Amino acid sequence: MNIYAAGLLISIVVYLVVGNYAGRKVKKLEDYFVAGRQAPTLLIVGTLVASLMSTNAFMGETGISYSGNPSIIIILTAVNCIGYVAGGLYFGRFLRRSRALTVAEYFGERFDSRRVQSVAGTTVLIGCTAYLVMVTQGTATIIHEVTGLSFAKTLMITWLGYTLFTL
Repeated sequence: MNIYAAGLLISIVVYLVVGNYAGRKVKKLEDYFVAGRQAPTLLIVGTLVASLMSTNAFMGETGISYSGNPSIIIILTAVNCIGYVAGGLYFGRFLRRSRALTVAEYFGERFDSRRVQSVAGTTVLIGCTAYLVMVTQGTATIIHEVTGLSFAKTLMITWLGYTLFTL
């Protein structure tokens, strides 16, 4: 086992321990979706930016930069981060006031339409699914390169990690 594989293993253990500890505090749906409405807007925006900066910036955009397009990627990453921060700070107050648990619920209430809520929910579901596929492939690729395990095994390890963390 090399230093990178050890680092990955230690990280996974830490994530599982922290997730297990934090998960014990989740008593109802509101706790899970909106941190019991106790988290400040800046913390929530920070989690959005962290999500964007994870696989997208560190793997996909790094690869595009390496292939000869660094300036456009730096600009796009900066614009994306500014958009997340500005959008979260500006629109976050409307979401908070609405007391909605999800974006789809917010749009359903805002436009008084189950159809709009369904479209918003479907859009979020498709986006999250595509993001999860990308993150899973990226994570499995890193584990594959670091450990030398087959890609199929690293996909299973990645899926198992998500499943254990979620449970």
